[in-house]
Amino acid sequence: MRLAITGLGMLSTLGDDVISSCAALRAGLVRPSPLRFEVYSEDEEEGVARVVGHPLQGVTSGFEGLGLYTLMAAHALDDLVRYAGLDRRDRAFWASTAIFPCLSRPRLEDLGALFEELLEERLVPAVLEETGLPATAGRGRRFMSGHASVLEAVHEARQELQEGRLKRVLVLALDSLVGEDDVMWLAQREMLKTPQRPVGLMPGQAAGALLLEGESEARRRGARVDAFIEAVHVGREPDSRERRRHSSGQALAGVLARTLEGRRGVADAYGDLNGQEARAREWGNALVRMSGRHDLPVTPRCPATSLGDTGAASGAIAIAAAARSFARGYARGNEVLVWSSSDSGEVASALVVRSDRPGSTVRRAS
Repeated sequence: MRLAITGLGMLSTLGDDVISSCAALRAGLVRPSPLRFEVYSEDEEEGVARVVGHPLQGVTSGFEGLGLYTLMAAHALDDLVRYAGLDRRDRAFWASTAIFPCLSRPRLEDLGALFEELLEERLVPAVLEETGLPATAGRGRRFMSGHASVLEAVHEARQELQEGRLKRVLVLALDSLVGEDDVMWLAQREMLKTPQRPVGLMPGQAAGALLLEGESEARRRGARVDAFIEAVHVGREPDSRERRRHSSGQALAGVLARTLEGRRGVADAYGDLNGQEARAREWGNALVRMSGRHDLPVTPRCPATSLGDTGAASGAIAIAAAARSFARGYARGNEVLVWSSSDSGEVASALVVRSDRPGSTVRRAS
């Protein structure tokens, strides 16, 4: 069963909607800003330098915790409603839609469990209240594995839709790595890009939303479809970065091979590289393992170059960017590979394919 992508929404540092954000990504725009966090630097007179990241400006200023997450998710969901031309008052539509929130596990060890419980109980109701949408078909399942969360949610959505338990799934992904506590957590694990450590990530902050339906349901209601997800696979790498081990790339190569089964390769790909040497090594190892069987772009498109590391939102951003590349006609082919890798070892990949008429409605069969 292939999934129809019938709605897209985004909030990023490059735009407050999916259209402008993806256009800015294509143009290679960047808007880094100093964060309220300093690290030691031999190059600075005072011995310290500000860490640079990609924080949202204006929309979320002054908010943190649940309030911050609610605003980010609500903004992306509002954008999806506008983009897909959905009726907020259609209670039957929303009652047959489940929400799959995609997040990272809280990075603070002392309050992490309490914050995770708070998100589980209040995030979805708060987002629905903020957007003025009616109740949906339950809260759905949460995915908390960070970068790979969205593709894991897509994999689960495919199962639910194929078995007829739901009509559609709203994947709602968000993350923030720019708070002082988050940056401290990253710094303690030597993950940050700094004047003394050029290989590392720049913290980002973003939210993305995807509306997924079976192709037959999309045709039934004449929905706008920019692209389909034709295959999605998940796996786990035992030698994870979280355990300070170097990944062999075996698990990533495995999900990529299953996703590309029957294909020699693809001309376009969106990857989960963010400046960290360990991620680049994992991708390189996967390429070596797949050489001779599949042809893949050695240098995939990397949204983190423009947005910083957006954590759990990264998968939604990659899928949205792939879908928009079809709608705007700049994709390098009719298929785009998307892959994600979490620090805790989860890996996943999906094949996003062009709709017959990108950006238009899927016509009912005659």
